[in-house]
Amino acid sequence: MQNGLVYLRPSRLIYVRATGPYETSIPKAWNEMFAWIYRNGFDTVLGRGVGMARDNPSIVPAELCRYDACVEAKPQYEDRALRELGMLTMPGGPYVRQRKSGGYDAIRLHVAHMHATFQAPNGLRLDDNRPLVTFYLDDTRRMETEELRADVCTPVTALAARARTGNSKAA
Repeated sequence: MQNGLVYLRPSRLIYVRATGPYETSIPKAWNEMFAWIYRNGFDTVLGRGVGMARDNPSIVPAELCRYDACVEAKPQYEDRALRELGMLTMPGGPYVRQRKSGGYDAIRLHVAHMHATFQAPNGLRLDDNRPLVTFYLDDTRRMETEELRADVCTPVTALAARARTGNSKAA
């Protein structure tokens, strides 16, 4: 996959939510998700991991930021997940994708600060109505830390024509 603009389709996910600063809520949510997966013996059928940073910490106080650790909903464990965890639909739409490599801890720190450092391409702006989505592509049990990859997808929306041209007059 190349870096750049992508359109993500909505998808059904099983999730665990943690609230608080992303530096602590991301590992907390994943620890709970993996504990559930291993406790139920689902680690051999696990698809890719999907993380969703739901709130922009420059708008929402850090202690109220929500993070969802997710896995793709599959028939083998969907019924149990509905009883014990939660189910959600990842919002679709345009995202700017960046491929990151290295340890997932470093990638998680990048995600925690992405809202503050993101530079939207010309004609686009950060869309705070959708979560920042990270696709964890590799299994940490089967790959070296420096080879791990993740696609960090930042939600974007088009600037209004008036904002792009700098015209502040009402139409």
